[in-house]
Order: sequence, then structure tokens, then C-alpha cells
Amino acid sequence: MSKVEMTRDLYRKIKAMDRASMERTMNNVYEMGAKDALENAVIDLDMDKLRAELGTVSGIGEKRLEKIMEIIQKNIAYADNKN
Repeated sequence: MSKVEMTRDLYRKIKAMDRASMERTMNNVYEMGAKDALENAVIDLDMDKLRAELGTVSGIGEKRLEKIMEIIQKNIAYADNKN
């Protein structure tokens, strides 16, 4: 998404808005920003570091750790495919 240029004409339109129009406009801007943020989100995970840190938790053995890592990888792959 590109940035909006604040022209004199756009400024005048905004200045002339009533409360309801301004509220709708602000909600639209928020929605566009949220959508843009989700589309451009980047997850930077070091899976080896994550595995090592999870392995230090008391009560998590190798089999349970492997199952946890499978679940994490499956959910990351789902999120990547969803976008």
C-alpha cells in the first residue's frame, strides 16, 4: 500500500467532515493499515534456538519436544499458506 498525499483538496474535504463521516474515514484507514500489516508481516524464528530453549523446560523430554516442534512447524506453515 502506498502513502496518501495530503493535497489541499483532500485537506478541505477532511476539514468539512462531520463526526460520523470522520469516524467512518478513520475506521477505514485503520482497517487498511491492519490489513497491510498482516499482509507484510514477517516471522523471523530460529527453530534451532527455539528447540534448545524449549528443551531446557523441566518435564519436556525428547519425544515431547519433538511433538511440540512438529506443532509449531505445522502452524507456521499454515500461516504462510494462508497469506
